[in-house]
Amino acid sequence: MTTAVLLDHVSAYAAAVRSHLTDLSPEQVEDLTDGLEADLVEALEDREGPVVTGEIPIGRAASAAGIPTAPAGAATMIDLARRFGPAAAYAAELRAAAGLEAAGPAPAARPMNGVQTLLVGWHQGWQEAVAPVLSSPVGRRAVPLVASLRPLWWVLRGWVWFALIMGVLKYVMLLGLSNLERFVPRTSFAWLILTGTMLLSIGVGRGLGRNRRGISVVTTMLSLVALVATPAVGTQLGQEIERRTTAQTYLDYSLEYGGVPVEAPTPSEDGVYVDGMLVSNLFVYDAQGNPLDRVQIFDDRGRPVRTIGEGGAGAWSLPGVDEQWVFGPDTAADGRVRWNVYPLLGVPHGEMGDAGDAVEPSDAPEPRTPPRPFEKAPALVGADDGGGDVGGATG
Repeated sequence: MTTAVLLDHVSAYAAAVRSHLTDLSPEQVEDLTDGLEADLVEALEDREGPVVTGEIPIGRAASAAGIPTAPAGAATMIDLARRFGPAAAYAAELRAAAGLEAAGPAPAARPMNGVQTLLVGWHQGWQEAVAPVLSSPVGRRAVPLVASLRPLWWVLRGWVWFALIMGVLKYVMLLGLSNLERFVPRTSFAWLILTGTMLLSIGVGRGLGRNRRGISVVTTMLSLVALVATPAVGTQLGQEIERRTTAQTYLDYSLEYGGVPVEAPTPSEDGVYVDGMLVSNLFVYDAQGNPLDRVQIFDDRGRPVRTIGEGGAGAWSLPGVDEQWVFGPDTAADGRVRWNVYPLLGVPHGEMGDAGDAVEPSDAPEPRTPPRPFEKAPALVGADDGGGDVGGATG
């Protein structure tokens, strides 16, 4: 028999001893059985120790002991219970050495319902499926590694419970929470919930309620809920981070280019625009640069050019003038109102008075020409001083 096979028997015997200590807490079991395998191996290595049927001490050669060597490929089975006693008796000795009470009679097994039977069947089927993998050399090395990562799962499970609770508070109880607050605590209340779920998850991982059937069922169901919900919660967190990252990128882009002046498109309405600005009045000068009054302006299709629409004048701000002006139309010989006669006449807004002043027409302010941008414009080349025709002049 090889040393590896004997060590497997030692591990199986130690597991059987621990199975008779399940009524104790995990900490107590750890204290009682800490180094149990090493003690068993040391006892088997004792050259002076008794040898039972089928047992080959690890440190003793078969030829030196006078024991015939087993045929090649044969497996020599050993029974450690014949050397150390039954596993139950060994466990009882450990209890007595630690001053603990003997294990009471096992409670009568309750009949399982349909759901429990189904779960037990799934568990047994899963164990049978993974048993070949776990018994392989790679599996034996992977099991301790996975077991060492259990604290990470405890932390992840506590965080998933926190995310589920915050989701219930947001969507069921309509608590005003942002989407990110479902996953990241930002208030003392949220931190309190996260601390509670973390402590509960760590306690469950360390065996909280394992010996109480009702608590064990609840913690098992909560663990299954966390395991099933972990992919969905992680996906939602990733989507929220992506959404916020995209929004922040757009905000940074807007802030970077927000200071660049951009002229808004000019609304399509009747009027005259110069450099994108709507003007209130037009001033006409002749070839000598003298101002002209009551000049009618039409476009190439004979339509009157209006700076102010048919809806009325309104108050206009003039450059260099403190008070706003209100303009009105002229009247044609046929009695029609004409808004294309320039410059438009008007009065300062303050001279119009209120509607309730009962101002008589004779007392109303007389419309007059508003301040001109300049009294005289530059004369044109070849302009006749007498005001003659300058149609052929060139500029």
